[in-house]
Parts: sequence; structure tokens; C-alpha cells
Amino acid sequence: MPDLLEGRKVISLGMTEPDAGSALTELRTTAREDGDSYIVNGTKVFSTHSPDADLFLVYVRFGPGVKGIGSVLLERGMPGFSIGQPSPFMSGEEWCQLYLEDCRVPKANLLLGPGGFKKQISGFNVERLGNSSRALALGRYAFNLARDHAMTRRQFGRALCEFQGLQWKFADMALKLESAQLLLYRAATNAGEDGLPDPYETAIAKAACNLAGFDVANEAVQIMGGIGYSQEALAEYCMRRTRGWMIAGGSVEILKNRIAEHVFDRRFDQRAQQAVAAE
Repeated sequence: MPDLLEGRKVISLGMTEPDAGSALTELRTTAREDGDSYIVNGTKVFSTHSPDADLFLVYVRFGPGVKGIGSVLLERGMPGFSIGQPSPFMSGEEWCQLYLEDCRVPKANLLLGPGGFKKQISGFNVERLGNSSRALALGRYAFNLARDHAMTRRQFGRALCEFQGLQWKFADMALKLESAQLLLYRAATNAGEDGLPDPYETAIAKAACNLAGFDVANEAVQIMGGIGYSQEALAEYCMRRTRGWMIAGGSVEILKNRIAEHVFDRRFDQRAQQAVAAE
């Protein structure tokens, strides 16, 4: 932990699998108890920072159902733990496929055992607020770039900011950013006695910040024209970066499902229903 907190080492998160993305509880990576260790088998994908990470927090299945899910900490170089070739995301960050073949993990590296999934997901809401704040920050940075451009760039004999069509764009962008920021502050400040934010307030804040960040960065590129689309400026980077946060940490669609469940005060099962046999 000291190395992680002081920035000397990087940690990567192994959640997603080839057949378990948003449906995370369908993960297949298994952990079998064997003496003073666990034998772990499975594959993880889309683990950001995995090319450089020294430590990996990996979700595993100790038994059937949600109650059988927990997590372990893997260290780079453990026997049976191999890392594939780096592959770039649109943002430029890289990820590697993680392969676990009879990887022996000491019990001291157990983070949460069977039944720990819900507790870990509750803690994951903190990460979602971090995701939200980054999306909002890059959206606001792109907004400022576009505003400065509109105040200095002249076309048809006047500054771009004097055209009403662009004024309305900036008004809409400001509305999205300010509204999302208030939702983010609410989720952060209303954290309970355990220090964890409310799932509903987190879901609505992340959805708002993700959408605002991307929409504003996307508009900034459009307003800035060729220079916005060029890598000479950072507007296009903000657009690419914020686009990824609409997927990572819970997609916007999954968050909307959670919001709807709060609205109707009921759980909606997204899994396919078993067909009832005809009598």
C-alpha cells in the first residue's frame, strides 16, 4: 500500500472477462482453496494500466452465485500468472489480457472472500465518483479551450463568440457542466457513516458527468474546427478520453437501469427469462 499511495507502483483492476462485462456476476475466473493458498484459473480483459502494473486486484469466484464472488491480490511474476501483449484504447492508454493458469495465490493475498462481492461493489462507488470527476474536469478543460478560441478567432469580420448559434452552444455546455457538478458534489458529500456514497446518487452523478464531459468535449472540437480536430490542441484528446469513461466503471446504460430501479423502487432483472414449457 505505501508504494501505491506514494506513486511508486501502479495497480490494475481485473474485473471484465471475455463473457462477463456489464454482467459482471457471470465471471468465470475461479479460486479453489488448496492448503495455505488459492489456485486461480481464468482470463481477464480490458485491465487499464496492466502493462505497467505491479499489483492486480482480481475478482474471482469461490463458489456459485453472487455469494460465491470475492477478490484476491495478484503480484506480477507469480507462477501461473502471465500477461499478454499490450493493446491500446482509443484514449491512448494500454491494456493487456491477463491469463491465470493454476496460479497459486497465498491466503495472505485474499482481499474479500466468498460473500464479499456486494461490499466490494459498494466500495466501487468511490471509484465511480473518481471517474465522474475526471470526465467533468476534461469536459470543463475543453469548454475553456473552446471559449478562448471563440473569443479570439474571427470569421466574417467578427469574433466567433458574437454569433448567436455559438452563444447557445456555450449556454447548453455550461448548463450540462454546472448541473453535473452539483450532482457529483451531492453524491460525494452525502456519503454515509461508512464513508461510501449512496448507489443511486452515485449512478445519477456518474451518468450526468460522463454525458456532460463527452458532449461538451465533442462540441468543443466542433467549435474549434480544424484546430480542434487536430492534435495540435487537446480538445480531441478530451473527447476521446471522456468517451471511454462512458463505458468504464459502469456504462451509462447500466447506470440508467440503476436509476430506473430507484424511480420505481423495484429490481429489474436484465437476464433472459427462461421460456415456460408449453403444457
